[in-house]
Amino acid sequence: MKSIAKILIWTFIALLIQHGIFLYIENIYLDTDLEITAKKVEEEPVEEVKEEKTNEIILPESVENISVSSDGNYVAYTKNNELKVFDNTNKEENKFKCETSGIIENYKWLNDEDLMLVIQRVEEDDGVYFEPVSYDIKKNEARELVDFNYNKMRIPVNNEDDRVENIAFSTSTHSLYIKIRKANGLCDLYYSNVMNQINRVRHNKEIGNIVVPRTNTNAVMEMGNNSTILNESGYINIPDVNVSRLLGIDKDDNIYFGKEEDGLITSIYNTNLNNEENKWNSFALKNSVNKDNIFVDYSGKIYINNESDKTISEITKGRLINYEGEFLQTYNDGFITKKGNNIIKNNINEIKLSIN
Repeated sequence: MKSIAKILIWTFIALLIQHGIFLYIENIYLDTDLEITAKKVEEEPVEEVKEEKTNEIILPESVENISVSSDGNYVAYTKNNELKVFDNTNKEENKFKCETSGIIENYKWLNDEDLMLVIQRVEEDDGVYFEPVSYDIKKNEARELVDFNYNKMRIPVNNEDDRVENIAFSTSTHSLYIKIRKANGLCDLYYSNVMNQINRVRHNKEIGNIVVPRTNTNAVMEMGNNSTILNESGYINIPDVNVSRLLGIDKDDNIYFGKEEDGLITSIYNTNLNNEENKWNSFALKNSVNKDNIFVDYSGKIYINNESDKTISEITKGRLINYEGEFLQTYNDGFITKKGNNIIKNNINEIKLSIN
């Protein structure tokens, strides 16, 4: 009897618990009076962001002497005789300032560097000078070049019509050459060594283009109808070429010459003068061209500007590229053109090419 009573008691308790659970579900969990609020979510209109053309740089009006760095990140130009550099990374314009103020005569980018060599015409009580200055673009700092005795690197100006026509530089050997075109039409050539000691190495000569091998201190110079190496006798002998023009040099010290016939270049030759074998490579041109329309890139590409039909021929791979505006120069990834106030970087690895 006691066992039956215990079973009945526990059964009653279980029924009470079960009934309580059912009441909770019905009255609380499934309560139909539960208020539910729905809110319509509307998407905010997305403002269209105009995509920036990373291959274009807009310059101010009326700028002159435009020069783009080898990596395409900086553009130098003059306006009202002030040298300015636009940084395309941070979109800032910096003005060149130097402790010794003068007239900007010439400037040139160093290959694969954020540095420029700027030459000013400086007038002081003891005379007029061409003064080279190193300009660090990232720091926006100009530094005068001095030797160990703190003598400034200076070239005397003998005539107001004298001009700095060419600058050649080797960053590896720290060899600097400055060609001065004088009032009489002839040239003086100055050489500065690693200690910033400068000397005149050619006087009253007919000198054309100049290049400096990266691993050498002696310049290669176009003189008359051929080219020669400073401090060496004779001319550079190119097989089957009577008249040659010095076109440029690449990062591997290959030097490029053009065979000239009737005032035009008919073929291009290159060699590395550091090699004893002195092996020559040649590139035949389909049409004769003016040497001023041939550009040797530091990477070794050869471009020919066809101004009449606005095309560039890259002859090492036989490619033809269309462009708009005015051709300015080459850079590491291609070439630079100008259309209005826009500087356009034509990257030959990205634009559509035709096979020439």
